[in-house]
Amino acid sequence: MNQPLQSLPPGIAMHDPTPQIIAILAQYVREPGYPIAMEVPLSDLEIDRLDLPMIVLDVEDAFAIQVPYNEEIESFATVGALVACVRSGLEARAARPLAAAPRKKRRPWMSTVAERRR
Repeated sequence: MNQPLQSLPPGIAMHDPTPQIIAILAQYVREPGYPIAMEVPLSDLEIDRLDLPMIVLDVEDAFAIQVPYNEEIESFATVGALVACVRSGLEARAARPLAAAPRKKRRPWMSTVAERRR
């Protein structure tokens, strides 16, 4: 279960997170080879309830988003519900303004002779 994730190019993950989410879920499925589709209930994948927090952490790391960690985890009835949550997180992240670049350090307006020689 602790295999490294294969990351997709950022452009693909941004437009359609489904393949990467399916890859994450495939690590936790008890029966390898079970077809994972959008309409499949997570209960059909036989994913242990204790693995849900690990899945959420993997999703957060893969997409650099934050999934609300409360009762909402239990509301992921299907793979599609998890994908919808990730898409809304990606949209929210894209809507946020970028952080301003750090300002360059300015020299004080009044300098000493020793500072001017540097």
